[in-house]
Amino acid sequence: IVVPHTHWDREWYLSFEEFRFHLVEALDRVISLLGAHPRYRFTLDGQVIPLLDYLEIRPERKELLQEYIREGRLLIGPWYVQPDEFLVSGEALVRNLLYGTRLAREFGGVMLEGYVPDAFGHIAQLPQILQGFGIGSAYVMRGADGACEEAGGFDFVWKAPDGSTAVCHAMEMGYCNAERLSSEPDELTRPLAQLAEAGLLDPNDAPLVALLEKLSERSLTGAVLLLNGCDHRGPQMDLLQVLENLEKRLPEWEFSIGTLSDYTELLRKAKSGLREIAGELRTAARHPVLAGVLSARLYLKQRNFTAQTVLERYADPLSALARAMGGQDLRPFLRKAWEILLQNHAHDSICGTGIDPIHREMEVRFARTEAIADRVAHRALGTVGAALSGDGGNECLVVFNPAPWERRTEVEATVSGEGEVTHLVGPSGEEVPCSVRGRRIVSEGVLEGVRHSVAKVITFQDVLPPFGVKVYRVGRAEGRKRGGRSLLATEDTLENEFYRVTLHPDGTLDLLDKETGAFYRGLNLLEDSGDAGDEYNYAPPPEDFLVTSMGINGEIRIKEDLPWKASLRVSFEYSLPCSLTPDRRGRTPEQVGVPVTFTVTLYRGIKRLDIAAEVENRARDHRLRVAFPTGIPAEKSIAEDTFWVTERPTVPPPGEGWIEVPPATHPQKSFVAVEEDGRGFAVLNRGLPEYEVSPHGTIYLTLLRCVGWLSRDDLPTRRGHAGPPYETPEAQCLGSHRFEYAVYTYAGTWEESGLLRAAWEFTSPPLATAVKGGSPTAKSFLSLGPQGAVLSAVKLPEEGEGVIVRLYNPLRRRLDVRLRVGLPLAGAWEVRLDETPIKELRPDSPHLLRFPLRAGEIKTLKLIIASNPAD
Repeated sequence: IVVPHTHWDREWYLSFEEFRFHLVEALDRVISLLGAHPRYRFTLDGQVIPLLDYLEIRPERKELLQEYIREGRLLIGPWYVQPDEFLVSGEALVRNLLYGTRLAREFGGVMLEGYVPDAFGHIAQLPQILQGFGIGSAYVMRGADGACEEAGGFDFVWKAPDGSTAVCHAMEMGYCNAERLSSEPDELTRPLAQLAEAGLLDPNDAPLVALLEKLSERSLTGAVLLLNGCDHRGPQMDLLQVLENLEKRLPEWEFSIGTLSDYTELLRKAKSGLREIAGELRTAARHPVLAGVLSARLYLKQRNFTAQTVLERYADPLSALARAMGGQDLRPFLRKAWEILLQNHAHDSICGTGIDPIHREMEVRFARTEAIADRVAHRALGTVGAALSGDGGNECLVVFNPAPWERRTEVEATVSGEGEVTHLVGPSGEEVPCSVRGRRIVSEGVLEGVRHSVAKVITFQDVLPPFGVKVYRVGRAEGRKRGGRSLLATEDTLENEFYRVTLHPDGTLDLLDKETGAFYRGLNLLEDSGDAGDEYNYAPPPEDFLVTSMGINGEIRIKEDLPWKASLRVSFEYSLPCSLTPDRRGRTPEQVGVPVTFTVTLYRGIKRLDIAAEVENRARDHRLRVAFPTGIPAEKSIAEDTFWVTERPTVPPPGEGWIEVPPATHPQKSFVAVEEDGRGFAVLNRGLPEYEVSPHGTIYLTLLRCVGWLSRDDLPTRRGHAGPPYETPEAQCLGSHRFEYAVYTYAGTWEESGLLRAAWEFTSPPLATAVKGGSPTAKSFLSLGPQGAVLSAVKLPEEGEGVIVRLYNPLRRRLDVRLRVGLPLAGAWEVRLDETPIKELRPDSPHLLRFPLRAGEIKTLKLIIASNPAD
């Protein structure tokens, strides 16, 4: 089966506009082939966005393209854009498929194949996500080498943690294995030459015959898949004539132009004879997974975390609540924000593996996404608060808790700058003390004649209802004093109900867990090493040496001392080598001072130690990490993954002869942990996706990885180039950076502890907005139990009214879930990820749903809210 295609990276070593110039020419050629040859088919890389980009230049060709799509001759989707799977959230992957399939259907049809040809490894839950869109296949390349070895071929059944499966074809010879076919079987074309050079083809056979025989040996379907295309390749204009000639020259082979769906049908027929493979795909024997992309240009990962969080935890759920209470339909704004954000999720974009200009453009997209989502969230929260508190002229503050459980937390809010703000008045008349943290300029009443004023930024701590809103009246009383015992034990020690923490002048910490008695020394140690790699891979130089912060004599001072929290700050200069030596074998003897500041914060009533690191990077060619020597022997690490928690061995496989040295670093979402003998230690993070755990139990969190090249071919950690050899000076990440992470310790196992909730709370603080309202009040809209169930999304449906609620079970055991809804239910449905109904549910009451959740299962519900829910 010959599948004509192109793999179209929207931006990479050229900018988006430069690549689009070539895209238009490529699709012009495709259209000419489709018009001239009724048998011709073309697969547009499993994504929709190249078509949208093309039609901005050639809008007059939309109807013609729709005709080819309806006929099944031009295949688009299911993705909106080809994403990286590890560096974006599970919800972002769902929205990517939601938008991609919707747009493809609007054009005339969607290719329902899980085509992810060049993602840098694959998450364990991908089969379940694909099944949620009616997709039962996966086509992969990078990361699948171990699966192919285990399966005894490149066709297998891939099983997700919940038991969902997809028939899977791994493109062992790459997605360019027939990039250009020749009528002469003896001709050594470029892809065949590359395969021969890699030792994958028998040099004694005609190159094309050798390829066909090799693929046939590994195939379990009775057919071989020839992928006629490659990165940014236009269509082969003489393909049909070449295939006719090859059938004459090689009569034992039958060549036909087809699609991935043709091969999927063969996979389904052979399914009973295919081996079942479970888990993530991240081995790199034949194709590198390019593990260093987790830490290339980490500032992009941090911006992505912020944009995803404001959409998923605030704008989406608050828009759904506001709409359910009779408010404005804000979906057009949300769709625009998601579409902009998803453009940054293309794998070469979010991985940080392009030239400098494309990543500058990404920062603009992040800013646009955040601006839209922030406006939507505050408008929706104001609508909900006003509906609950009633009419009135009181100055009120509405606070939203996105967690579906009651929580004690600190709140930061902006209120009018007029008068002294000393406290807030809660729903029972209780006074909540607050502190003025700073001031900021706000612009209000834009459509009524804008007013610019200086507002006050206040903080306070209180208990908030589960996934709910609490409305306070702002209190102003001159001379009122805050009371409460300080959390400062000494000038270098913090203490609350759970921890006693001592900060040292070099930024390291000693921590006593008062519940378990466990004592940890030397936490938060900076460790810096050289990096002679590129944007794709870390590579220590041969004559490298480590520079740590141990013993540096910094200055400790009190930053904040409030009744509900205390913060200590230490500042010092960290001397690092300026760069690599000219021969790149070591690091220069010349040093540069890198200013570092750590702020550590402990809260009353909260078991978590927050740490903020501020670094003014002035060094090049290095990797900066922070180390937590837990002293817990660790055969495995435990890390949050997409809709799952993944356990990985701390000792990499030998990787003898592999194209890429097996990495010790791995991807994570909000936490990584180690545990043994009834105690555990976790590091939480905001947008820092790379970690390592040593067998001795030291957790390393990468803060910076600074390199100057898109790709190099002299790395000891990877054979050959991973891209073109462009210089990328901005990937050195010079300048100011802020990193936020936290420590959480626990008794028992991670499944039994409060780790999932602690990480959720750290990444999702409350949101507050000021309104003119009536009385203080509080209301919970959703609560979820038991503790192991995780809320993933609350959103408006893609079509119609109602509220979509998505949750999942990351545990290795079944959960019996209780979902309490604050608004009365008129009905409830279980739906797929694409929101297609599965079955109607029967609530136990107008406010309660109970249902089982399998280990690893993702479940999506559509709730129909009764009319007049605010009554």
